[in-house]
Amino acid sequence: MSASIVIRCVGRERLFSGVLQNLLRQTAAPSEILIVMDSKSAEETRYVRRHLERYPKCRLLTFSHEDFSHPYSANLGVAHAGEELVCMTNGHSLPVSYNWLERGLKHFDDENVAGVSGFFLPSSEGLGKNLFYLVEGPMKQINWISTINCVIRKSRWKEYPFDENLPGIIPETREYGGEDYDWTLEMLSRGYKIVMDAEFSVIHFHESDFIFEIIRNLRNYFTYKRLREKIKNIKRPRRSFRLLTEPHTNTATHLSLKTDQR
Repeated sequence: MSASIVIRCVGRERLFSGVLQNLLRQTAAPSEILIVMDSKSAEETRYVRRHLERYPKCRLLTFSHEDFSHPYSANLGVAHAGEELVCMTNGHSLPVSYNWLERGLKHFDDENVAGVSGFFLPSSEGLGKNLFYLVEGPMKQINWISTINCVIRKSRWKEYPFDENLPGIIPETREYGGEDYDWTLEMLSRGYKIVMDAEFSVIHFHESDFIFEIIRNLRNYFTYKRLREKIKNIKRPRRSFRLLTEPHTNTATHLSLKTDQR
C-alpha cells in the first residue's frame, strides 16, 4: 500500500534536522514527499530547495504569501499528490516511530475509512506538558483528523476538499485553522469512518520559552473549544469551496504557484 506524504511548513523548521530522515526510514516507504511552503522568505525557499537536491523523492511546492490560508495550503499538497492515500504532517512534527506510516495505512483495508489520525504529543515536560494535554484531552474523546498528522483518501477529498471559504464563515479559522475538524464532521455526516490510532502520533515541537508555551496552551484551549462548537453548528452535508480546480505543474503558474521537481 503506497502513500504520498505532504509536509506543510513556513520555512526549514525541523525539516532537515530529523523530519525528512525519519520519513525516509519508515517501514512503509512513501512513494513521494511534497513540501508545501509559503514563498514569502526567498532565503528560506532557497535553503529548502538547495537541501532537497539530496532527496530524489521530494518535490517543493511554493505559493505566494498573499494566497495563504490553512485549507488552501492543505488542498495544494493533496491536489499534487500522486497516490490515493495522502499522509499530511508539518515541518515541526516528528513521527513517534519508524512504523508510524505503516500503522496509519493499515486502517485503509476498510473501504469506508475516509481518514486516520493520531495525537500530537508535547516535547516539553512538567507544567508545560500538563497544559498541552489540557488542550489535547477533549479532542481524544472523538474521532477526528488533524492535518498535523493524518492520512486521508484523495477520492474522499475530491468529494469535499478542505473548505477555503471557512474563514469567511468563521473568521477565527483564518488564524487558528479548523478546516481539518470541518472535514472530519463532513465525512462523518456522509457515512464514512474516521479512525484515531494512538500509535500513529507525532511529537509536536514549538520553538518558544516556557512562559510563552504556558500562555499559548491556555489560549488555545479556550480558542479551539469555541471554534469546535461553531464548526459543529454548520449544517451538513454541504459543499466546500476550493480556489484551484486542477493542480498546475509548470515552473511558474496561476496564483504564483511554483512546482520544483526534485
